[in-house]
Amino acid sequence: MDATTIVDIAVVGGGPAGLTAATIAAQAGASVLVLDRESWLGGLLGLQSQPLQGPGRGFDGSTGPEIARALRADAVEAGVEILQGANVASLSHLTNRLWALTLNTLGVEFVARSVVLATGSTEPLPEFDGSDLTGVMLAGEAQAALNSEGRMIGYDIVIVGSDNSGLLIAQNLFDAGANVIAVVDESPEVQGREFNAAPLIQRGVAMLTSTRVVCAIGDDRLERIRVRRSDDDDPDHDTEIEADTLLFALPRSPDTAVAELAGCPPMDVEVLGGSTPVHDSSMATTLPGLFVCGDAAGVESGAVALESGRIAGIYAASYVGHDHPDASTIVHQARGRLGFLRRGRRGEHRRSGKLALYKEHRRTTQSTVTT
Repeated sequence: MDATTIVDIAVVGGGPAGLTAATIAAQAGASVLVLDRESWLGGLLGLQSQPLQGPGRGFDGSTGPEIARALRADAVEAGVEILQGANVASLSHLTNRLWALTLNTLGVEFVARSVVLATGSTEPLPEFDGSDLTGVMLAGEAQAALNSEGRMIGYDIVIVGSDNSGLLIAQNLFDAGANVIAVVDESPEVQGREFNAAPLIQRGVAMLTSTRVVCAIGDDRLERIRVRRSDDDDPDHDTEIEADTLLFALPRSPDTAVAELAGCPPMDVEVLGGSTPVHDSSMATTLPGLFVCGDAAGVESGAVALESGRIAGIYAASYVGHDHPDASTIVHQARGRLGFLRRGRRGEHRRSGKLALYKEHRRTTQSTVTT
């Protein structure tokens, strides 16, 4: 594809949401280009080596890479063009309903009639005494090194964060031959599912709940970690753990970098990870032709990402004049599955967060029309 080529839809991000949105839009007849900054496809899903369980296509015991390969195959079959190692440096709205995307990795520019942001989420690395030591890093970086490059980042490992992401990364490292010593979390109980925690406990991993990291100790490289009970301020009661690697798998936030480049207004929704691009139930932002899906629209789960991608693909295609023959059925089923995925106490909180975003979208767009 030439840099001067105008495509109907550019999808930024080749994770489950982006690939699904691209496939649906291409099936509707749109020309679609997926831009992904990584050397692998599937986002975090593409790094998950354990069999995954849950609703949604592929969540039936397949591994993340297997699901990612299936999603890519669907996209290619539908006619989607995929460009990897493509980092979007700028996104701006032009006249005549066009968007310009500049890639700093390739130094080229693409023009699209519509853009779907499927940029996923980011994870924080807190600052503390010793946080700059070699061996202190994000869990996602360690997982990428292992599953994408075949490189172990350490052998005696402590993980901070006990949600499903942290537990699955611990299993991944264990299976690769590492010694996962402990999982640390300030919460009073393990946050992830018992299904994911039980195998680690059986293998001797300590679940240190109500515990926080005080500092990391070492000479250039991590040697020890000092931890303290959350309800105890006495340093004399601190415990030290010998380790060469400290990984942080803390709650993630929507990756809004590209949305900010476009000038998309955000809204702080804590239950969805914090600052989130304002959008409506069709995954349309307040900017014409700009859509968002997956974790970029609020951090939830891989299954939610697939369904939001389907909805974004349908409406992005419609925006550029391509109506999918099964659009009504696809949207109806996707929204039904989202309702199922957002059941229960935690799910209801996420649903309320999404409704707040929809309400803000109505307020913003109505205000724009009035003025």
